[in-house]
Amino acid sequence: MVKIASVAMDVLPDDKKANRDKMVGYIEDAAKQGVQLIVFPEECLTGFGTAPMQVLELKDLALYRHQSELVPEGESTQIFIELAKKHHMYICWGMAERDPERFDVTYNAAVLVGPEGFVGKYHKVHLPLTERLIHQPGTGPYPVFDTELGKIGILVCFDKAYPEPARAEALQGAQIILLPTAWPSLQPNEDDNDYKLGNVFSFARASENMIFWVDSCASGMYMMGHSRIIGPNPQQIFATTGFEEGMAVAEVDIEAEIEHAQCFAMGGSNLVRDRKPLTYGELTKPNKWCVNQGLPPEDIDWE
Repeated sequence: MVKIASVAMDVLPDDKKANRDKMVGYIEDAAKQGVQLIVFPEECLTGFGTAPMQVLELKDLALYRHQSELVPEGESTQIFIELAKKHHMYICWGMAERDPERFDVTYNAAVLVGPEGFVGKYHKVHLPLTERLIHQPGTGPYPVFDTELGKIGILVCFDKAYPEPARAEALQGAQIILLPTAWPSLQPNEDDNDYKLGNVFSFARASENMIFWVDSCASGMYMMGHSRIIGPNPQQIFATTGFEEGMAVAEVDIEAEIEHAQCFAMGGSNLVRDRKPLTYGELTKPNKWCVNQGLPPEDIDWE
């Protein structure tokens, strides 16, 4: 059995120390409950700007750079490594990471540390709205890390709107995918379409890959909250918070639940095993309807 915690947290845009202190408080509380894996929201350490997501305040460009840190040698990562060792716990959080070679480049990063120290990091690939004007997108591949708890994959927020990243990690054997997120809910209420979409994507990714999905979202103004621990069986929620701050904790049997999903959830159909990848060729071909290929235009065959 593994005890998992998913945190919904109000994030200050310009006070990294206050955000970090709040995270440390959640970690200490989780340790008292015997939690072995705790997940925090997207950019919860460094903040995600002072304006709503569809607006870019120029001062936020400087703020992101000022708040960003190197990983793993930065101060915050080292603090969380020590806490992970102290409590024999895996800790995952979101932050702005500074490029080690260019002062003017940052990434929307998720970092994972554990009892063994620094485990790994991931740079968000799919950048929505004004985020693409702030951060450099990640280029993959989508990582899966071997841990004491099993194989753990990491994505960030808008990555869950696309089925391919989660499937790529599931095909590498990921049993748990962690998703630090700051999904908006502009109302916020249960009828808000942003809130509904955020739920649909999370449930779909867990169900179609028959894995555990830990969705840890920022709370507060314009944010969805509702940090969740979702099992591999369709629509099975192990724990959730509301729109406000909080920590969801659940004890789960990872292998048993995945086995149950593979044997019973879809009438015995294993949705990863039963794929027919040789029929999916169009998925990776450059396409004239998709202008953001990740390739220079001269390298794209439009035919």
